[in-house]
Amino acid sequence: MADVICTGQLMCSDGSVIPLLRSDLAEGTAETVSTDAVYTVAASGVGDYGPGKVVTHADIQTLNGVGFAYILRQGLILTILPVSVLGTSGNGPYPLCTPVRLQAGDLVYVMAVTATARTASISCYTASGVYRIFSIATANGDVEPVDIITGNSLGNTLQGDRIVKAFCTAGPVANVAKIDSGGALALNEKGMPIGVIPCNSPINGVVEWSSCNIPVQLNYTWRIASTS
Repeated sequence: MADVICTGQLMCSDGSVIPLLRSDLAEGTAETVSTDAVYTVAASGVGDYGPGKVVTHADIQTLNGVGFAYILRQGLILTILPVSVLGTSGNGPYPLCTPVRLQAGDLVYVMAVTATARTASISCYTASGVYRIFSIATANGDVEPVDIITGNSLGNTLQGDRIVKAFCTAGPVANVAKIDSGGALALNEKGMPIGVIPCNSPINGVVEWSSCNIPVQLNYTWRIASTS
């Protein structure tokens, strides 16, 4: 694993853009990405740079691979940001599920991964407006992605809520092809599939939100089955 470049843009409702840059983002762990000091005088957190600005679109890119990106506010995910590998963003910046107003202290976090990583991450947006990310470091065998903030299962995290939008990032195409289940399966308390989020590779471009309808109750889990 190495330290890699990460760039990004947050587009705001007033027409302004908040440029992001970090040249030493460690692969394999979520780290903060600040504003680009070339255009913002000093590198700072997005909330401190633009308090009150309403972010409507975003685009986050890393060098080799990327698991997820989000804005953190007081320990909770405020919004999830679109991700891709450098040079593949297409028509970005891309719209958020809902616009968000920045506050002082808000921070952008990005998890870069290597080009060969077997990391798989499920980004979710619920009917009640909650954002959650579930991840597994190595999608090899029969594994359960868990919440990146609490380490809890799907059911313990979103009990009583309903997932209405989601996307799943995985590694390169060769590793995505090893996922037997076709994606991340949502299983009920009996272990029966009640929803699926297809896995896609950010190396091919931005992994966009897909509409879904997955009700969540206690003892529900995510499951990814893949070959070695």
